[in-house]
Amino acid sequence: MKFTAAAKLFILFGDPVGHSLSPAMQNAALQAAGIDGLYIPWRVKGADLPTAFESLRGMENFGGANVTLPHKEQAAALVDTLTQEAALVGAVNTVVARDGHLLGANTDGQGFLRSLHDEAAFLPHGKSAVILGAGGAARAIAVSLAEAGAEEIVIVNRTIERAQSLAEFVNRKIRASAIGLGLDDPRISAKVRDCALVVNTTSVGLTPSDPPPINPTLLRPGALVYDLIYRPQETALLREAKKRSCRVLGGLGMLLYQGALAFELWTGQKPSEEVMRQALVAAIANLSEVC
Repeated sequence: MKFTAAAKLFILFGDPVGHSLSPAMQNAALQAAGIDGLYIPWRVKGADLPTAFESLRGMENFGGANVTLPHKEQAAALVDTLTQEAALVGAVNTVVARDGHLLGANTDGQGFLRSLHDEAAFLPHGKSAVILGAGGAARAIAVSLAEAGAEEIVIVNRTIERAQSLAEFVNRKIRASAIGLGLDDPRISAKVRDCALVVNTTSVGLTPSDPPPINPTLLRPGALVYDLIYRPQETALLREAKKRSCRVLGGLGMLLYQGALAFELWTGQKPSEEVMRQALVAAIANLSEVC
């Protein structure tokens, strides 16, 4: 990869960021498009995120940024303006430089819906879904499912107040049917057994030894189980879901599609999704060889 002193710098903010495949994907896209630029990961604690964002304002070669766990909601308060989608969701996963100002966008919801459609031929309209987690990614997914006509959205979170707050937000903003439950709520069993879609938006599964975030015996055969985690490719949740004849999807497709949308916002160009996909596959293969 070649770049000059005038190269645009693209940054991934998160904690952790070492697991992310976004650098491989975005650098491949930049190179294929002939853009003089470099995409790098930057691990930053939440307390230091305001300082990190402020530094972007004086960076003449700042090209754009992604924001991942656990900073997406905090980032929404650190930019100058928000796109309609980011404002609705209350979380930012993409930052765009616009004439010295920072624009916050959110491409997670669109990327997620496209992954559902293209990879699983799944349309949310009229179907019920259970979302595990209530952070920034969960907000984007809950909003996208509600806007796509999901019949009921059940948000399950360790802190019940956050689950209820997100459910109330979805009900108020989109007039959808959403409820928030704590992990020990007895209603979870029936909700999971009856739903068509289960989505894990938590970080449980990033470590190979992590157990499934919910009791896998509750999963109904034929349901679609989607884990936003893409490394490892098969989490304990997906492994157990397969045993129970569920359809399964990891987060690689969402990563690709939300990343392609972010690239277009930064550069004004549509990236080569095939190049991005190949870079992701190669990165995963290299990781497997190392392991």
